[in-house]
Amino acid sequence: MENNNSIISDNGIPVVVPKRMLVFAGHPDDEIISCGGTILKYQALGSEVFVVVATSGLGGYAKSEQKTEIEKQRKQELELIQKSLKCKIIELEYVDLEVNSEHISEITNLIREIRPHVILIPHYSDFHRVHRNLSLITKEAIYHCSTGKAYGGYKRNWTPLGVYYYESPSCKFQYVEGSVFIIVDIEKYWREKKEIFNIVYLSQKEVLERVLEWAEDTATLRGNEINSTYGEAFIPETTYTPLKILLL
Repeated sequence: MENNNSIISDNGIPVVVPKRMLVFAGHPDDEIISCGGTILKYQALGSEVFVVVATSGLGGYAKSEQKTEIEKQRKQELELIQKSLKCKIIELEYVDLEVNSEHISEITNLIREIRPHVILIPHYSDFHRVHRNLSLITKEAIYHCSTGKAYGGYKRNWTPLGVYYYESPSCKFQYVEGSVFIIVDIEKYWREKKEIFNIVYLSQKEVLERVLEWAEDTATLRGNEINSTYGEAFIPETTYTPLKILLL
């Protein structure tokens, strides 16, 4: 029989590598906490990764005396994460992320411009309002990109080949009713993910001390479910974007 790399073997499943991947983060650090291992893995496979940061995360301080320094620190952290993850960071700098036509228009046209094959977003039931609203905005933007011409979409239709919700400390998938999720094996990338977080997000150590513990515990749990050491879970969104790329 002719050798064909697309045929499933006893040793594993072939990986379809998206040319462009777009990750939406409500705050700086969401991208590394929730899907940093997946970003690193697909970059290593050849994907070009864009990270959209919706807000500046200026509430990310534990002590009142840190408030005046947080904006400067957050700017420095975004510069560092761009170098560490080797991806393009797009800052929207929204102060308050409300679901409105202005935000939907901007996200819709951003997707049309980048033309990502895979999009990663927060879940729409996330307890954190910024995450939840970003999910709703992005879902509607994907709908407009895939099905219509609203917000200047004439001859600019774009349908991603895979849209996925990522897990977060404020949206644990075991509490999402009827969730069916896939798990990306990040065994080779967990240590790098953890190192990047600890090096880049110095301002967040006190605020997110428990968060990193959650990330490691959850990565261990997800990895165990696929007979690996570490994993990251995602729920496919297929309402207007039929799933054509499976993350592995």
